[in-house]
Amino acid sequence: MKLSVLINNFNYGQFLRPCIDSVLSQTYPDFEVIVVDDGSTDDSRKILASYGDRIRSVLKENGGQASSFNAGFAAASGDILFLLDADDTFLPGKLERIAEIYDRNEIDWCFDRVTTNEGDQPSPELQVTLFDKRQTLRKGGFPSLPVPTSGLSFRRDLLAQILPMSVARDVVLSDNYIKFAAAYLGLGAIVETPLTFQRIHASNRYTGTNRAKTLRPRIMIATGLELARRYDGLQALGKSLVAGGIAQTTSLLKLHSEARDTVAGGPFGENAATEVAWMAARKRLGNMLRRGQS
Repeated sequence: MKLSVLINNFNYGQFLRPCIDSVLSQTYPDFEVIVVDDGSTDDSRKILASYGDRIRSVLKENGGQASSFNAGFAAASGDILFLLDADDTFLPGKLERIAEIYDRNEIDWCFDRVTTNEGDQPSPELQVTLFDKRQTLRKGGFPSLPVPTSGLSFRRDLLAQILPMSVARDVVLSDNYIKFAAAYLGLGAIVETPLTFQRIHASNRYTGTNRAKTLRPRIMIATGLELARRYDGLQALGKSLVAGGIAQTTSLLKLHSEARDTVAGGPFGENAATEVAWMAARKRLGNMLRRGQS
C-alpha cells in the first residue's frame, strides 16, 4: 500500500525544512512527498529545490489552500493520502501506525489528533475510535471533528469524491468541507492519541489568531454552500451551517435580507431564504441567551 503526503505551503519557508524532514524520516517503506507551493514569495522554492528528487514539487500561482489541495491530489499516486500544512510536522512513526489502522479496519478515512507541544513524542499505545455519523449528517446534524488539516488522511477513492473542490481565497473553504464530506461519504476512525505536531505561531492563518472570530462565520457559510452544492444528502447540514454563520454576524432585523443575499443562486432553491432566516433567528436568539443578553 503506497502512501502520499501532500504538503501545502505558502510563505512558510521558515518552517518548511522541519515539516518535510519529519516526513522523509518516517519508517514506512513506500511513500511519496508532494509539496504544493502556492505562489510563495519567500525562500520556499529555493528550499524545495534543495531536496532534489526526494520530493516532488508542484509550483503554482497563488490560489488559496483549496487550490493547493486540488493540485496535490492531482499529482499524487498513493492509495492513502495524508494532508500536512507546511508549518506542522508528523511525529515519528505516524505513517506506519496510520497505515496499520487502515489495514486492520474497513475505514475510508482516519483523522489523528494533534499536539501543540513541540517536544512531545508519540505514545506507545494508540486510542482509536471508529466513527460513523453518516445518518446524523444526513439529518442536518454536524458532529464534532476537532482535527486540523495536518491530522487528516483518506483512501484515494474517497478523496476522489471530494476533490477537486471549489476554490476560495484565504481559508474560508478548506479542511472543514473535506472533513464533513468524508464523514458523510464513509466510515472513519479518530486516533485520540496525537501523532501530529501543530505549530502555533504569529503567522498562522486561522488557528490561535485574532482573525478566527471574523473568519469563522465566513467559513461556516462557504462550507455549507459547497457541501449542499456537491451532495444532495447534505442540504439540511448546508442550511444549518449557513444559518449559523449568518447568525454570528447579522442583527435580527437584517437576518432575512442577509439570508436572501447569501442563498441567492445557490443550491437550496428559490424559497430557501425564509427557512434559512428562521434557522438563523433561532440560532441568534440562542447565542444571545447563552451570553446573557436581552
